[in-house]
Amino acid sequence: MDDVKDRVDGWAVTRLHNAMTIIEVDDARILTDPWFTPSRAFRKVSPVRAEEVGELTAIIGSHWVKDHFHLRELAAYPRKDLPIYVCSDNMVKHAEKHGFTNAETLEWGATRSLTRTVTLEVYEEHIGRGRRTNNYGVIGPDARVFFGGEVLDLDAIRRCGEANEPFDVVIGPVNGVHLMGRQLSATANEMLEATRLLGTLRLVAVHDEHKPFGPLLKVTSSIRDLDGVDCGDIEVIELDLGGKYRSAA
Repeated sequence: MDDVKDRVDGWAVTRLHNAMTIIEVDDARILTDPWFTPSRAFRKVSPVRAEEVGELTAIIGSHWVKDHFHLRELAAYPRKDLPIYVCSDNMVKHAEKHGFTNAETLEWGATRSLTRTVTLEVYEEHIGRGRRTNNYGVIGPDARVFFGGEVLDLDAIRRCGEANEPFDVVIGPVNGVHLMGRQLSATANEMLEATRLLGTLRLVAVHDEHKPFGPLLKVTSSIRDLDGVDCGDIEVIELDLGGKYRSAA
């Protein structure tokens, strides 16, 4: 596997849209939960277009709903053998539909080498409609990044925290979306608790752009719920779409 030439000291996270971010650890550059598609269901759209995403080491998908994994805009990406790691077989079929040849469903507990120095670890999340959702760790020589695009199950998070060393940063949802009365993702306060359970002192908030849609889709939380909340030692990092946070060297 060819390594990305540029390296970062520590780690960096760029927030793009919904749960789509770019995570950089050492020589790895990972796109999470790709969703470049304009939609009336969201307040904004990614300020970075698919053709501007640059060289990637891998794509990971945490959740099987299309606003977490939609590759149509990336169909022109030149490297069709780019590793793509997902949580359900329908996501593999979607990747193949758009010309990608190296997509793989990973189960909880799996690991994959992204580069010579960076490893992807897969952690338990929850099962909905018979399909798994994955959480991931991007683990480098000097950085441990936790990504959960659709965190919901705090018991699973607790088990992850007990089984792993603390992470340098947690990336997770904060808007507590409900679909037809069923909660889909963590609220801001639940994500703060998840960060504590993982032994982490930094939280990058994502998944905070949904529009409510009558009784069908309700947005019950946002990053604003943490305004004035005593977060203890945890730093809550709020990034505008397109904003980047880089750890201190």
